[in-house]
Amino acid sequence: MKRSVAAVERSGLAPDRRPVVTEPSPGPRVVGSQGAQPWGWWGVAILGALMVVGLWFRIRGLAAEGFSDDETHTWIISHNYLRLDFLADELEHPIATKGLVALALAFLPKHLPPELLTRLPNALLGALSVWAVAELGRSLFGRDTGLLAGALAACSTTFIGYQRIAREDVLLGLMLLVVLKATVEARAAWAEHRRDAARRWELVVAGAVGAMFAAKYYFFYFPIPVLAWLWTRREAGWRIPARRWALLVGVAFAAFGVLDFPVFSPRTWEYLWRWTHGDRIGDRATTESILFMGKLWSNLGLQYVKATPPWFFLVFAAVKFAVPTVLLGAAGLGIALWQRKPAHRIVLVWMAVFYVSFLITGAKYGRYFTSVAPALFLLAAHATVVLARAATRRLRFAVPGALRFSLHRFTFAGCAVLVAAGEASAAAAHAPHYRLFINALGGGDKNVTYFFPHCDLFDVGFREAMAAIAVRAEANAEVCSETEWPARFYADEAGRTDLVTSPIREERGCKTNAPCYVVVEPGRVHWHNEQALSQLAHRAPWHSEWVHGIEVARVYRLDPGESLFPPAVAAAGAPRAADRAAP
Repeated sequence: MKRSVAAVERSGLAPDRRPVVTEPSPGPRVVGSQGAQPWGWWGVAILGALMVVGLWFRIRGLAAEGFSDDETHTWIISHNYLRLDFLADELEHPIATKGLVALALAFLPKHLPPELLTRLPNALLGALSVWAVAELGRSLFGRDTGLLAGALAACSTTFIGYQRIAREDVLLGLMLLVVLKATVEARAAWAEHRRDAARRWELVVAGAVGAMFAAKYYFFYFPIPVLAWLWTRREAGWRIPARRWALLVGVAFAAFGVLDFPVFSPRTWEYLWRWTHGDRIGDRATTESILFMGKLWSNLGLQYVKATPPWFFLVFAAVKFAVPTVLLGAAGLGIALWQRKPAHRIVLVWMAVFYVSFLITGAKYGRYFTSVAPALFLLAAHATVVLARAATRRLRFAVPGALRFSLHRFTFAGCAVLVAAGEASAAAAHAPHYRLFINALGGGDKNVTYFFPHCDLFDVGFREAMAAIAVRAEANAEVCSETEWPARFYADEAGRTDLVTSPIREERGCKTNAPCYVVVEPGRVHWHNEQALSQLAHRAPWHSEWVHGIEVARVYRLDPGESLFPPAVAAAGAPRAADRAAP
């Protein structure tokens, strides 16, 4: 049955049957499954090719970098899951991502590198997110926007690099895309009076919200679908009574509880309380500071004195993506703020909740941007379509009427190839060390140790530094670093169980009266170790590791009994993080 003109106008949808046109259609304002342009066979083929390209980028050289400190925890705890121990450590995160890693460990060949086994689930989820971004783009802005956004998601060197990290952000981002897609479809169904379909999509939203929280405890993302409903419900006649809200919240809670049952343990809540307040947990300590743009900032949750500045993610968006993506993303944001059509409102809510949430929570890391990067791709693709359409209108009198639509297709295709090529060329040039990319706006790759060294380097080169120590170090020597777990892991992997590991802290570092090998990384400068690193900087390194012309790790050798910290610091004790954070 055909929909009425009134229903189309209420939903902001494009008609199902496209009329013959002599110039580009203005495109949908917000669309859903009924109003969205179908992919068509060529669209499906392009999307399939994009997923293959995205997967290839994500699995290429997946073990080329050694474990970071966080990934070592993922590896160890996933093995605990195989023994059905879900409360051993790192309870600040749900079990879903580590559960997927445990499945990879259980079913994939054991001879594969541990780094590959640990990262492969996220690489696969990253390829699936290419499809999710394209589907959301098609539902919001049309087929052309969806395909170009999918191309950017497939080829963005930063998006690829952070989706290869074995942490929870990839699954969180994918589930958020599902939440947004289901929200758009539910709104479209209400606008078209397809109430049964609308109710089904509402249940999908609720279940996906629960799964999203089971991926990572980002409960502050809950307002995204709620605010999207509030801001777009009037035009669609989308009503959710209180009783229905209770049901949807119950579905979300049930999905969350089933997928992350350890959250109900009192031990989890005790752990979370101590972790959010920066207390030590076992042999681990929450990083109290982070190096950003050459300066140390406090990076603890809910602590705001000298905290990481609010422009952290703005700078990340400006320098970590290809310049065409950045400029078109900014143009798309301007279009969204100016027009504020329903599709724009949904993306604006998404971005605003992300940004405000991390102003409130305090701590910031580059990998957190994974869950909002698709919004940048969608806005950049949307701006490309708008600009291509505007260019075609200017040329409409220069070509015969019958060719005007073909001219638009040709113009858009050319623009899309140029935009996607910017990301793809950067990815090809930086593989497999994708996170080392800094665009021309940020001064190029030479500034990777200036902007986000903690996040972008992510302990790259540490494995190789440990290999050099394992070959040349004396028996029972000490290895002092900011990543004690990877140090222990790679020492054992090399058969050097005699090596003693310690952190770069005054009370523990280089205290064994044996030769001490100190591993220094550009991204692992903190308030608690800066005096020691400043003292070491005057010495010639015993060993250095370089990647793409960037020095990513130095090893210094200290003689037995030699102090790691300056004498005044050693005598007085290292300053506490709380003291350093005080005004």
